[in-house]
Amino acid sequence: MKQRSVMEAEAGEAPALAAQQFERLEHVLPKLVARLDSFAPAMVATIARGSSDHAASFAGYLFGLQTGLVTASIPPSLASVYGRDLRLDKALVLAISQSGASPDLCAAAKRATTTGAFTLGLINQRDSALGEAVIAQIETSAGTESAVAATKSFILTLTALVHLVAAWTRDTALRESLANLPVVLEQCATTDWSAAMRLLEGHDDVFVIGRGPDLPVAREFALKLKEVCGIHAEALSAAELLHGPIAIASASLPAIVLAGDEQVRPTIDAAMQRLRDAGAPLVLVDAGLRTGTPHGEIVAIPRAPHTLLQPVVATQAAYPFFAALARARGMDPDSPPHLRKITRTV
Repeated sequence: MKQRSVMEAEAGEAPALAAQQFERLEHVLPKLVARLDSFAPAMVATIARGSSDHAASFAGYLFGLQTGLVTASIPPSLASVYGRDLRLDKALVLAISQSGASPDLCAAAKRATTTGAFTLGLINQRDSALGEAVIAQIETSAGTESAVAATKSFILTLTALVHLVAAWTRDTALRESLANLPVVLEQCATTDWSAAMRLLEGHDDVFVIGRGPDLPVAREFALKLKEVCGIHAEALSAAELLHGPIAIASASLPAIVLAGDEQVRPTIDAAMQRLRDAGAPLVLVDAGLRTGTPHGEIVAIPRAPHTLLQPVVATQAAYPFFAALARARGMDPDSPPHLRKITRTV
């Protein structure tokens, strides 16, 4: 049996780490929630890059759906390149990073702090420069991550965000679902991705389609397909697909589609129909009970204990697939070309 890559081994650590994180945050978050209640933010802003920016986009859906607060992404270059201060005196600013080392993120967080924002870091690395730039910090506690591609650090960032929102909104059901999540994450290891392997055989381009809280995960899928598998992947909202990009759909451009929740399912179904009309082969990543679809094949993933946790489950299920696909294409998933583990942008 071929030895697992470091990427796969680290992804496999996420379920146990998520359980440990839950127990720790149960004790840490009440004091932070009290500070947020006192600050009473009028909006949420995020600062992040790469996979962390996908987590930030997921936070936008979480805070929007659960708190009704507007969430906006701050381009770090406004601070680091242009030296611009923003009016953030009533904002909760989430600075998200695996390493906490990138100068542009640190510059943006420092400026947000000095302009009156409540800056909160979600950082995996203890004692980071970003940690010094924010008012408060949640350690995501993914542990050392050696593979270039982020896996467990991304999963643990998502779960930390969900725990924060559940605690702040006093959502007992979401909190209890989060406590049950690690068991479901363990089940992801047996997901059968053979349909997706067949779909991408001989292809160097692919659409990844999602909507709602699954859209940030579609972007994470696309990033991993690029950086680990050498496939040009474009992540799109199912709605945005129909506003123009559908024009290039063809038999030579397959699609991986994330099923999403019930609210977005009509748009997802419409997007799949249009893709199939254009001759595009596709697979649907779904936690439903369907064994087939008129639009294409299904990759069945475990069902999450809460709708907002389904994107986390989809991501956990997909990481071994990306490593296997990389090997099938003659690539080393632990050593993507031209990349380093820590990227420092200014």
